[in-house]
Amino acid sequence: MRTPVAFVDANVLVSKTLRLWLLMLRVYTQGGLFVLHSTDEFFSAEHVAAPERDEARIFVDDVVDEPDLSDLSGADERTSRLHAAAVSSNAVYVIADAGLFDNVDLDELPYEVHTPDSFFMLVAANHAEAVDAVIEAHLGSADASKKPHLQLEQAGCPEFATCVLAHMQRTFSGKSTHGIADGLLLGSATD
Repeated sequence: MRTPVAFVDANVLVSKTLRLWLLMLRVYTQGGLFVLHSTDEFFSAEHVAAPERDEARIFVDDVVDEPDLSDLSGADERTSRLHAAAVSSNAVYVIADAGLFDNVDLDELPYEVHTPDSFFMLVAANHAEAVDAVIEAHLGSADASKKPHLQLEQAGCPEFATCVLAHMQRTFSGKSTHGIADGLLLGSATD
């Protein structure tokens, strides 16, 4: 069985917080839950520092050449480009900023569209241990003084920030983190 492709929009990779969480979740799921594809847009951007591009390139499994624009009803040129690249990658998921696909009939797409927040929640629901591992790595890093849930909230991932906070609270109290994301997604309590 083929590992699902998560095609990530270059704009998502620009955020250090989102990029690091995405790459670390990719690492801690060992590429078994998803592989990452993107376009060269992020890797050739002049406003992105070379070390950040190099770091991301290690964990992005494929950088897709920009394909010809495809006709996508209701889409602007940027969304059409992203759609064409995702289709050429056989993507199962597309991770993009909120609103990018607002004028598109999502039922007509061959992939699921996610914001970083909803994609992280999908990963957390399927692999809680990966979230725990990323938190542990973060707390052991030079950025340990920066609270991961607050960074995620500032990066536009409020639901996943709540999930990460719940993971931290349960871990510190010696409880299992299994089911936290499911509970949040279903609207039930996290304890």
